[in-house]
Amino acid sequence: MIFSILAAVTLIWTAPGDDGNVGTAAVYDVRYAADSAAVKNSWSTATQLTGEPAPRVAGTAETFTFNLPASGTWWFGIRTRDEVGNESATSNIISKVVPDTLPPATITDLR
Repeated sequence: MIFSILAAVTLIWTAPGDDGNVGTAAVYDVRYAADSAAVKNSWSTATQLTGEPAPRVAGTAETFTFNLPASGTWWFGIRTRDEVGNESATSNIISKVVPDTLPPATITDLR
């Protein structure tokens, strides 16, 4: 029997603008990795999520809930792009510890 446990994670942030803190960005790019350096220094190597919300006007609270495939410590960052493709710097990098909830296998060789 193979178990697969997904862990729900919710990120919450304040929407940036299109030009600084004014307007509305065009798209969010949320990524994660098991190593903070991948998110901070090697953006293209971090796993890109899909289904991010459409950006709202600057200053609005944003939330994004998604499932991770495994337990462990995961690091997250967000970038935004405007309507002509200009990309922001990476947001602050945060981490989330997803506990291992998979039960141990049945003991079959007790002697």
